Amino acid sequence: MTATERRARRLLSWYPRSWRETHEEEFVALLEDSIVDRPFWPGRSLNIVLSALRVRSCELRASHRRMLLSSSVPLVVLVAVIGFATNGFGLLSLSGPTKGGMPYSPPRGVAYNKLPDYLSVYIGPNDIGYTPKAYVSAPNGPDNDPLLGRIAPIFASNLTTLLGHEYPGIGFVPLGSSPWSLSCTTERVTTESAGGAQTITTIPCPSTTLVLPNVVGMVTPTAVGELSGLGVGVVIQNVHSSSIPVGHIVSTSPRGGTSVHARQQVIVDISVPN
Repeated sequence: MTATERRARRLLSWYPRSWRETHEEEFVALLEDSIVDRPFWPGRSLNIVLSALRVRSCELRASHRRMLLSSSVPLVVLVAVIGFATNGFGLLSLSGPTKGGMPYSPPRGVAYNKLPDYLSVYIGPNDIGYTPKAYVSAPNGPDNDPLLGRIAPIFASNLTTLLGHEYPGIGFVPLGSSPWSLSCTTERVTTESAGGAQTITTIPCPSTTLVLPNVVGMVTPTAVGELSGLGVGVVIQNVHSSSIPVGHIVSTSPRGGTSVHARQQVIVDISVPN
């Protein structure tokens, strides 16, 4: 665990366990980005603490313990101190995580730290959901963000109710539904061999099962082309290897020989220089 992740998880420990079980991983990714952008910003910590206290307060009001805890002196003192610091110095906003559409600013685009914490995504007729920005964009490029391009959680406008997930190559799948049983639109993919020959392949629907070939040790363009032509989604990860030459495949997840669904994500580890 990196030092940045430890800081993020310590901050999120203010939230009650029930909240963390649902949202911790997504918020850890957002906090890590924020800490990297502004390592010594006190307003971030105060915002997290105050937001966590509001969540705890909402839970306590619904419980039989609210009368006892509402009279707790330490809690009152803590809220008073945070309120004083906030009002006196304007260090934080009480609005919590931000949400909105992807800003449009051609040709260079919008800086990652200027994006809303949750970006809106289309999930059906007249329906909009919100996904953490780490699943859509990356601060330093896709090679440095393990969430970019993965299966993304989609929340309602309150940012706490989970509606389902966005599957690459499939689209939005409501909670409780199987992505592998959905009907799909036929797609085609063009692959190019090392010699420059192009092949057009039809990608089967998710209900179709496939057997992954073993591409470990193959040069990256050839291996990725073979997997893409088969009909699975390829997610690249850069790793360091002492046994596999740079630019070749170290491993895949699932492994070669495994039966998978068409359009399922396959993690491909590529050897890069140390």
